[in-house]
Amino acid sequence: MRKPLLLALSLLGLFDALYLLWVYTSPSRPIVCLGSGCDAVRASPYAHLFGVPMPVFGVVCYVALALLILAEDLVQARLVRVLQRAVTVISGIGFVFSIYLFSLQAFVIHAFCAWCDVSAIVVTAIFVVSLIELRHPLASDEPSTAIASVRTNFVVCVVALIVGVPAFILLSRHGELPAAADAPSQALAERLVRPDSHITGNASAPLTIVEFGDFECPACGLSEDAARQIRAQYGDRIRFVFRQFPLIRIHPMAEKAAEASECAGEQGKFWEGVEKLYANQSDLSVDALKRYAAELGLNQSRFDQCLDSSETAERVKQDLADGRALGVHGTPTYFIGRKMILRPLDFATFSMLVNQELTNLAPTTTGATGSSPNAPVQPSSSSSKSPSSAPTKATAPEAGLFGSGPEAFLTASQNSIGACSEAEANKKQPAMIGTAEFRRLLEAPQKPLAVDVRSAKQYAAGRIPGAINMPAENFAQEWSKLPQDKTIVLYESGQSSGDICAASRAAGRALLEHGLSFQNVKVYQDGLAGWENAGQPIQH
Repeated sequence: MRKPLLLALSLLGLFDALYLLWVYTSPSRPIVCLGSGCDAVRASPYAHLFGVPMPVFGVVCYVALALLILAEDLVQARLVRVLQRAVTVISGIGFVFSIYLFSLQAFVIHAFCAWCDVSAIVVTAIFVVSLIELRHPLASDEPSTAIASVRTNFVVCVVALIVGVPAFILLSRHGELPAAADAPSQALAERLVRPDSHITGNASAPLTIVEFGDFECPACGLSEDAARQIRAQYGDRIRFVFRQFPLIRIHPMAEKAAEASECAGEQGKFWEGVEKLYANQSDLSVDALKRYAAELGLNQSRFDQCLDSSETAERVKQDLADGRALGVHGTPTYFIGRKMILRPLDFATFSMLVNQELTNLAPTTTGATGSSPNAPVQPSSSSSKSPSSAPTKATAPEAGLFGSGPEAFLTASQNSIGACSEAEANKKQPAMIGTAEFRRLLEAPQKPLAVDVRSAKQYAAGRIPGAINMPAENFAQEWSKLPQDKTIVLYESGQSSGDICAASRAAGRALLEHGLSFQNVKVYQDGLAGWENAGQPIQH
């Protein structure tokens, strides 16, 4: 009975690993989990090894174990013990690795994934049973015994398919996206949307989307295109609200950029200002902000006076305070109906979430004369405009706007170096170097590796000679390709007159987080523009 048990355990482990692989391949897929730890583990930096999703290794392990166990009845007797030892070695490696993964959950991630723990229990059981199997003499090599064993294995496989396929389909249709701490309903009512908050779309729409953004945050810039498409596609069915959340400790120019957008709003061009600032994250200096105002056709003297006097600073601080009261600690954070999302969203995922909320709202709508518990307070006649009109200010929501206990979730990005957060500001920061220091490193016997974190198109247009391209949006998947024993110098455009390097510094923090030495991670703050201004050659 030990061999059928080993096979059954291997197939159970394979089912577990395949389900995990299915949900790991897309962060928007819901996961069935006991508690909220599954997605916290899935979102952690340890969910991938050398850029490969961790469940891939589980799939390979369990497939190998199942094949070895099945092969025992098909090989000569002298090879059976070899296969049994192979099962013990593979499951033993899995057992040791499962201890490592469990330790990460307990002491680093501080969250437990039920599926990961089941896999750890299964591989441990296989290891123990395989050891017992090695201690017992080999079964009779009579043909009838082998045939009976093959039949038993066949039955185990058939039962696994009969149970596993429907179970997988059932799991794929259920589950929830990860839960985060619920913001107090009172805070939602009073702080999510203020009477003077910026709104575009249909001010009377039943679904409200709120973005807490930072104009210097690379993740916000990545997500802006999707947010713009959402505003265009769902404009008559949603009201889209923007709130300021500049992370000053890691984005020193974000606060002034937020004030600049508010100054643009004073002249009726807030949303045009949002798009302009996100499109020009490489330079958010005060001079650049004033130049963007001229490009938007704003009254220059009025804008300059607004920006220089910091007259909108209190409004930015109010948005920050509201965000923190709601549980926001990074950007971009979106409130979509009853869901709270911390991570950049692509259009497909964003659209899926919006469609889900609109579908959930549909049964609660009572008609023209009724009201929905999810609907916002109607704006006053002075602010009510058609969906196609200029952006308006939102009215304050009632207490029931997002319900008394909002369903929320928190997901980390799988496609970028991560969302910008206050936790990031508390991490060890990479060393910043200028052109002189960079040239000194290049003249040393052990030359550093320059890594350009801009897009592939920008990299192709011009780069520091010898630099490789690793775009910020792909850094989380590709960082492990970098040499561990060499100095890494990260850089971007350097077009700003001040110190931004937000994507480079985020990439540097990621490398430090993954164990690279502080001495081996540098950020070239002058960037490509500084390199060129110093008379250095540019490679095309």
